[in-house]
Amino acid sequence: MKNIKKKVVASAMSFIMLFSVTSCDIFDLDVNQDPNNPTTASADLLLANAQLNGIATFAGGLNNATMGFMAINTSFDDFNMTNGSWNGTWNYLYSNPLVDLEQIIVDAEESGNNPHYLGVAQILKAYYFSLMVDMWGDVPYFTAFKGSEGKEPGYDDDAAIYADLISLCDKALANFELTSAVAVTGDLIHNGSLPQWRRTANTLKLKLFLNLGDGGAIQALIDDADVQLIDRSSRDFQFKFGSLQNPDDRHPMYQAGYAGGEAAYSYFGHQLMVEMLENRDPRVPFYFKRQTTDVLDIADPTDKQTIPCSQRTDCSYGYLVTNPAMTNRIYEVDPGSMTAEQTEYLAGFFGRDRADPSGIPNDNPLRTIPGAYPGAGLWDDEAETGGGNKGRGDGIFPMITSWMTHFYLLEAQVSLGVNTGMSDAELLEEALSAQMAKVISVGTAADPAASDDVTTWDFPITYTDFDVFVEDIVDAYPSGGNEAQKLQYALKQAWFANFGNGFEIYNAYRRTGFPSTLQAPLQAPRGFPLRIPYAQSELNLNSSTPTVVYDVDRVFWDVD
Repeated sequence: MKNIKKKVVASAMSFIMLFSVTSCDIFDLDVNQDPNNPTTASADLLLANAQLNGIATFAGGLNNATMGFMAINTSFDDFNMTNGSWNGTWNYLYSNPLVDLEQIIVDAEESGNNPHYLGVAQILKAYYFSLMVDMWGDVPYFTAFKGSEGKEPGYDDDAAIYADLISLCDKALANFELTSAVAVTGDLIHNGSLPQWRRTANTLKLKLFLNLGDGGAIQALIDDADVQLIDRSSRDFQFKFGSLQNPDDRHPMYQAGYAGGEAAYSYFGHQLMVEMLENRDPRVPFYFKRQTTDVLDIADPTDKQTIPCSQRTDCSYGYLVTNPAMTNRIYEVDPGSMTAEQTEYLAGFFGRDRADPSGIPNDNPLRTIPGAYPGAGLWDDEAETGGGNKGRGDGIFPMITSWMTHFYLLEAQVSLGVNTGMSDAELLEEALSAQMAKVISVGTAADPAASDDVTTWDFPITYTDFDVFVEDIVDAYPSGGNEAQKLQYALKQAWFANFGNGFEIYNAYRRTGFPSTLQAPLQAPRGFPLRIPYAQSELNLNSSTPTVVYDVDRVFWDVD
């Protein structure tokens, strides 16, 4: 009994001492001292997450849709969207990458210790929100991320947001001039290089000024000796995806064409493929991957249901390999006069006229899928069924590149009277040369079969050498033409070059109306999308969501 009593007393004393020393820690469940499970993420992890998840989102469905708006592929190519089309995208952007950027900004501003992280986050915020304003117009911006005060955030004026985005770029540039004891890590884009981020901030301002039609601001920007732009490919603002299957961090275009058992990419527009084939454009085997050499039989009921334009009579392109108008454009012969090699080659370019509802049954193994550029799929040395995780998938999303910079300057010089110090032809040559080089670089890294030596290619079409192709395009520039003729020519070349970034093409078209030579949709239940509709969840839960008609109401800078 004496021993038991001693044990009880000792246990009681131990509990009292434990309680008196650690009661606060025991009962304060909000404090997490586990170093492996911190309550707040570090800036490097937040930055990496904001870049990967943000860019993957923009490079996915939104990018696919903008390419569809511009006849590159068939995503929403009939312009028919609903408020439910972008529910997941809208909610994910605000709940994941945007809030991560905001956390970096808030933490850095409160501590005053990380001005370089702050600058990087400010530029990314400016880029992300610029795309959102371009797509939606008014969005929650000043009123977003306010905790309990922002449960139903208001929608801020799109013009006011744009002004603040330009200011954010200037703040970022100022922050890069400050001394920081902390180096920027977790940067998946520029690897913490402040000179690269400075160029990105300046070129983003150029892009925004161009949307605003502010020639004076552009002139001041390029006249400033201290301002450096993205002027060569090694300085491009681009995101390189990974090659992991689980979790899948590969390029969205690659995932659609190669990640599943069969290819699932929608369709490429026939106009794009035909014009590139007709022009003997050497980017064709880098952009497109053929899956078949077989020719479908219109007399076979099963084949007929799969053939493009089998349900309509008003297609311009139809089933390319059996359409005399197309075979003559590409080979200068009727279908029956093509060689076997020519027939098999053209059969692999299996897409759609714009908004053609025909086909679809059993055509996954027939559709042309993305090639080695920009999604790091396969180079088109032979027809090969997609799917099955062939290829790498570690392609790029070109966000703001040197060729875009030169196209911006060319447009500003032609339409806004800006003096860039270069001729239109020189700007065009710089743009095309840089883009061709990037296609070759990404494509040859993605697939060992890829080659930039056109003389070694074995296709039933003789493609033009890259350098000669650029020279021919530049030589044909209408230097003596009027503004409309020059923009038509330049922006049609931008249409080809910005393959993989639909935002650029979509914005240029809304700014200028060019290129105006794109095929009209065969059927269009709605008009051309001047913006995209707000998410249904916002309409249901946020009473401040504006009432807009997406094919009637323009974003603020789209004045015509």
